[in-house]
Amino acid sequence: MAKPNPLKHPLLKYFISILLVSLSYILGIYNNSNNSTSPPLQEQKQSLNCHKLNFSLSVLDFEPHHTLPLPREPLKNLQFFNFCPPNFTNYCPCHDPSRETDFTAERFFSRERHCPEPYEKPQCLVPRPDAYKRPFSWPKSRDYAWFKNLPFKKLSEVKKTQNRVRLEGDLLVFPDGGTSFRKGVKSYVDEIKRFVPLRSGSIRTVLDVGCGVASFGAHVMDYNILTMSLAPSDKHEAQVQLALERGVPAMLGILSIHRLPFPSRSFDMAHCARCLVQWTKYDGLYLMEIDRVLRPGGYWIFSGPPINWKDTYKGSEVGAQELEQARLEDLAVRLCWKKVAEKGAIAVWRKPNNHIHCIIKSRIWKSARFCINSDPDAGWYKKMEPCITPLLNVTDIHDISGGSLEKWPKRLKYFSS
Repeated sequence: MAKPNPLKHPLLKYFISILLVSLSYILGIYNNSNNSTSPPLQEQKQSLNCHKLNFSLSVLDFEPHHTLPLPREPLKNLQFFNFCPPNFTNYCPCHDPSRETDFTAERFFSRERHCPEPYEKPQCLVPRPDAYKRPFSWPKSRDYAWFKNLPFKKLSEVKKTQNRVRLEGDLLVFPDGGTSFRKGVKSYVDEIKRFVPLRSGSIRTVLDVGCGVASFGAHVMDYNILTMSLAPSDKHEAQVQLALERGVPAMLGILSIHRLPFPSRSFDMAHCARCLVQWTKYDGLYLMEIDRVLRPGGYWIFSGPPINWKDTYKGSEVGAQELEQARLEDLAVRLCWKKVAEKGAIAVWRKPNNHIHCIIKSRIWKSARFCINSDPDAGWYKKMEPCITPLLNVTDIHDISGGSLEKWPKRLKYFSS
């Protein structure tokens, strides 16, 4: 009788199956544990590469490395500046009226900028006016200002008959008028707009000489035009302070001996309304200075005597005013300016885009000479010269010297050459 095979026993088969399943389970757990502790091959290579390049993380240091020593003496023991006397409220050191007598009055040189020596400068804080109030916001400030901020009673009394500024209670009121603008400044600007493209964007910067209370500069802001109003301090106090209080850019200045503190070709337009500048004297020196700061193609607007001599003057005054305008016209021609228009009391000239034609003309007939070896952009304490500031050379008579300017507001970002 044959012996039975023990491997074929059913219990043994069952036991072997259980053993194989257990081993498979154990091997699976072992592999998972190895995968969780060992990075994949790609990460291993990256780790090896970092090690090969000697990359290492520095230890972060959170300790402070800057210290500020405490003051050696208490704050209460520091010496502060004292306030200046009350009469220093409107003190301007380089335009101090008490210093004017130290300089000659010829050509109004005494009213130019004269700064004190270091040892003459007051070591005190200029006080603000009593009861000072926050100025009005624009555009309300164009018409109103607090009198307490500008306690110029003498100025408001003298100028009220000229319809420039008047005192009403605690307010300074700036009416739409004045000796320069008989029909109001708005009507005056509308008249200029007939000859000059104020809305085109080609005019952005304007110099207003002898600005008074700067009503002109205040109103051309409606055309997105920025005006620098210029006037000296006179016996009626500094009218430019009224302009600054109104929110209009302004500065003390006068055409006398030195150039205006601006580089050449700074303004698109220059304006003078009864500004009392002696334009035709000193070989046309002052008009040549206007020419220096005007850009190629810039406009010069002049209103008041002698332009309106035909309508305003009678008798013996007619001849004098007619002769003065003839001199002014001749000077403009010698500067190579072209007259654009004349209407009533307003005349408009335009500077050429280049000096090609002007140079040719100067060889044929008497004309103002061109400046030589003079920095056209030197504006501080540089004496004026009776000569024309030359424009940059161009090859074609239709070219604009220095390149054309984009219209505002594109000009803010782009310059076309």
